Amino acid sequence: MSNSSFDYSTIGKTSSYIAAENDAATKKSNSALSQEDFLKLLTTQLSNQDPSSPVDNNQMVTTMSQLSVVSSLADIQKGMSDITGSVSSSTALTASSLVGRSVLVDSSKAFFDGTNPVTAKIDAGSGANNLTINVLNSSGVVVGQYTANAGSGSMDFSWDGTDSEGKTLEPGMYTIVANAVKDGQAVSLPVSSYATVSSVTLGNTLSNTRLNLLGYGDISLSEVEEIAL
Repeated sequence: MSNSSFDYSTIGKTSSYIAAENDAATKKSNSALSQEDFLKLLTTQLSNQDPSSPVDNNQMVTTMSQLSVVSSLADIQKGMSDITGSVSSSTALTASSLVGRSVLVDSSKAFFDGTNPVTAKIDAGSGANNLTINVLNSSGVVVGQYTANAGSGSMDFSWDGTDSEGKTLEPGMYTIVANAVKDGQAVSLPVSSYATVSSVTLGNTLSNTRLNLLGYGDISLSEVEEIAL
């Protein structure tokens, strides 16, 4: 039995291709000046220096310190690259898990898919009276109206997609408008709507990762106010 080993990494490569690979690796190795190479050069310089004009000690110490700093920076850069890679992987995993989930966005517009209720949050702040919530279609026509005597804080709102006669309306974008009275003044209350994540476009960071929302289009992941089941 032969004791010689076979390099399986050469399968499918011609001898000229292998030679080119080795030559490129050699050139890359020779183009970098390592700390060991620098010490050899410094030792050679000290061995061949002019005795009447020796190398200044301060200058040598400064040079060694600079080399140490450069070496440390290289290690830090490699560490940061590893951290960036880990963060990117974590971002991708987090974002991909949002597909099919509902997210709350700062928009009074909500998409009705023809089946599932439209849900939203209305911010009444410290308190408001005579609340009126209107649901408008894409033409601005009121297709649903709801009232409440008073409310405060963040209030949940749900619309089943039907008009005043109980008829289910067509799928599409609808607008939720909330009005109330605060301190004797008529005011509009902030509305945020829930949307379903249909797909995710991954980025290197959270800020440039995009969520494609059913009926809305895409938004930045950083614009999401809340994630629901």
